[in-house]
Amino acid sequence: MPELPEVETIVRALAGAVPGRRVVRARLTAPDLYRSRSHRVDWLRGGRVRAVERLGKAILFRIDGARGDDRLLAVHLGMTGRFAIVPAGAARERHLHARIVFEDGTELRYHDARRFGFFHIGPSARVIAALGIAPDPFQMDAGTLAVRLAGRRAPVKALLLDQRLISGIGNIYADEALHRARMHPLTPGARAGLRAGALLEAARDVLARAIRAGGTTLRDYRRVDGSGGRFQRRLAVYGRGGEACPRCGARIRRTVVAGRGTHFCPRCQRPPRRGSGR
Repeated sequence: MPELPEVETIVRALAGAVPGRRVVRARLTAPDLYRSRSHRVDWLRGGRVRAVERLGKAILFRIDGARGDDRLLAVHLGMTGRFAIVPAGAARERHLHARIVFEDGTELRYHDARRFGFFHIGPSARVIAALGIAPDPFQMDAGTLAVRLAGRRAPVKALLLDQRLISGIGNIYADEALHRARMHPLTPGARAGLRAGALLEAARDVLARAIRAGGTTLRDYRRVDGSGGRFQRRLAVYGRGGEACPRCGARIRRTVVAGRGTHFCPRCQRPPRRGSGR
């Protein structure tokens, strides 16, 4: 599933190509991709794209409506969603579900093999409120993260995946950030909050390096130009169960936390003591 670095990479490409273009036609052929209470995509017709931004793992297309009103298209890529910008008359590809056609004939196309993504379209304020996405690690300070983790007994790995608590982090970068912070994934949230600064710094570092590498491609993720990311070559623990930890040489272990495969180093990331509430 695309996480913050992958979405940021896509947004940067779209932000360099889409703003200023006017929508002349728009169609989505998979109604199940609409979120509840969303306008239909043809509501964007006649509008001009003002900006493309990221909010957590969501892509936001800010559009000045034909009547001068503020409209928003929010897209979550789910597990296999991807965007492509193609010239007029380009051949149709598999799993094509949405097409936004601009006045010069260029198309913004959305493909999604598994259709776990979603479109939410409407007035900006209403859509943003409905998304309920928390600030990401670059928007949050250590004090705020500490407050959000305070009193929580759930494992820190599970809390990092909660987009209402802190956004943008998924399975890959949660494992990588925890390894960099030398924090066991089962550490209770309250105890993790005592080291919120170190955890936040680790998350920012991992995410920034992944952005510079264009994200992580393990299977489905592709950039707008169709190329893959490169950060998979630099992963320290994720997907490397049984291999040597690059920091200490111990064998990386795999377990399951909150239903997600989780990788950690048993030497660098000591488990929390039993019976400790903090």
